[in-house]
Amino acid sequence: MSYVTRSLFYIAMVLLGIVSMFTTYQSLHDSILPEPLVRIYLGSGVIWDCSIFALGLAVAIGLMLLALKVAIIDEQKRLNVVGVIGMTTVAFISIAFNVDVLYRWADRDFFIRFSNEKMRSVYEDYLTQAQAKLIVRRDETLKLVAKQEGELDAEIRGLREKPEGYGRIARQEDYKLTVLQKTSAVDLKSVEEAMAKKEEADTLLRGSAPTTLAEIDQLQNELRVVLKDVGAVSGVRLPEVVKPDNPLFAVFTKLFDIHAIGIKEIFILLVSFLLDLGDIIGYSLIPNRTKKREEGLALAAIPDFAGPQRLLPSAQFQPAISEEEARQSGPALADDSSLPSDAPGLASEATIERHISLRGK
Repeated sequence: MSYVTRSLFYIAMVLLGIVSMFTTYQSLHDSILPEPLVRIYLGSGVIWDCSIFALGLAVAIGLMLLALKVAIIDEQKRLNVVGVIGMTTVAFISIAFNVDVLYRWADRDFFIRFSNEKMRSVYEDYLTQAQAKLIVRRDETLKLVAKQEGELDAEIRGLREKPEGYGRIARQEDYKLTVLQKTSAVDLKSVEEAMAKKEEADTLLRGSAPTTLAEIDQLQNELRVVLKDVGAVSGVRLPEVVKPDNPLFAVFTKLFDIHAIGIKEIFILLVSFLLDLGDIIGYSLIPNRTKKREEGLALAAIPDFAGPQRLLPSAQFQPAISEEEARQSGPALADDSSLPSDAPGLASEATIERHISLRGK
């Protein structure tokens, strides 16, 4: 990789890392580590409430991923299938925070809508249970009154042991019916009032959707004021106050709902994964230069000397002669002193042939 290409790749990798650090910080600040805050004045009336722990963790995760990527580029690490799993494990925290922030950016009203639906579902389930209890109580009361009316009618018509007529037993049954009607009227009135409160709560739930968390809390408080009478009559305990989840858990609750997963959720997951690991995976998938091409380039780098050349053997490979032979060929060997100073250890061709002939003698 040339210097320019490597520099451009490093710059792009650093920019992607900065974006990943920002998403990690934003998710931590909104969900898990909102405090402690340090107020930083940026000038022109701009104030940044910086979460120290969130910023430190975001920078640490980003630098760790950057160091691993640089090690892979410098061939200190290998990115095979196991390497991808290892990188994903290291980058899992950052990827999770990327999913959180990118999903909430793609759907600005998601968290408000999710919190509102969660609160409404709790109170709608409660109203369903309370209504069922109230209906059962009303029906049982009406059945008791109807049963007593039947007893009185049967006694008067002589359908029981006594003959027909309004006798002593009929008067007793009439007395029981009168008492039962009075007491049942009170119960039925309470049930009807509770049902009216239930209709009022339904009206609140059918109203306009809240646009802020404060409006959701206000709606919940109004519902609890109305439903406390319903709970007193039905005997169904009011649910606990519904508190909104933090944005991170809300997003993952949505993503782990198999029936709610669509193209948008899959796209956000892929973008979040590639934001952290797409650069290094893409770099590793690009094929390297082939071996034959490298050999061709290496051969092309060898200089081409013009004309044939004859390499003369060095002096260290000259045949050894005795002292007597050296005295006999003194004048001949003296010619070797005429060798140029810039080529030490080289003998002329005539000298080499003379040495070889002396050895033959």
